[in-house]
Amino acid sequence: MNGWNDITVLAPAGDIDISTAPGLRSRIDTLIALGSPRVIINCENVSFVDSTGIACLVSSARALSRCAGMLSMVNVSSNVMRFLQIGRLTEALHATPSERPAVPVLAPDASPWWSKSLPIVEGAENLSYYRHRIVEMLSTLPMSEGDRFDYALAVGEALSNAYDHADGAHGCTMTVAAYDDRVVTILRDCGCGYEISDDDAPEVSELRGRGIRLMRLLVDNVEVSRRCDCPGTQVRLVKLFRVHGL
Repeated sequence: MNGWNDITVLAPAGDIDISTAPGLRSRIDTLIALGSPRVIINCENVSFVDSTGIACLVSSARALSRCAGMLSMVNVSSNVMRFLQIGRLTEALHATPSERPAVPVLAPDASPWWSKSLPIVEGAENLSYYRHRIVEMLSTLPMSEGDRFDYALAVGEALSNAYDHADGAHGCTMTVAAYDDRVVTILRDCGCGYEISDDDAPEVSELRGRGIRLMRLLVDNVEVSRRCDCPGTQVRLVKLFRVHGL
């Protein structure tokens, strides 16, 4: 999968049904024609998806797949999620429920399968390397291609913030660790320091504030806090391994 920078989040204003599905499909077709391989459907306002909506989503997912892209549904309600499960479509549509289970706390004595540290080279032109490196590191873990892509994208968003706000990521470090049920990445920069609680949403402008929102859509837990050892920010990203085929 390629096209890391061509990611579009679509947020339908209501249900995906016979009245709205054609418009959604038209928007996705336009994105495909423009070369955008990654489409995320944010379903926070979607209460129902009917058979026409399912046909739209499945055909769009197939069209994106033929272009080496992918369609995902996030913030899916429990009722819509159950409908997708009955149709055995949760994996095909990369559907993630809105009510995610709480991420279990790691036991103090939990040992990772492996842990790897990566020094970060200054310069945002290196961002693509690290995203692909994350995908490579996750290749042996029980994750789908879509989950690996999403996680690498989330890590890339965190690293992009470091390049943008922390002196080009000077002195930045990244550690990736795999455990029995999850993968955890901790990114530390040496900027001014920033933190945001789980309940807060960053203010979004045309150019700012979208990174944390996107990270929260893609992974199971995002913690952004000030470093305790020196000035700077620490970002911790957790992705639980999912059981597919439900």
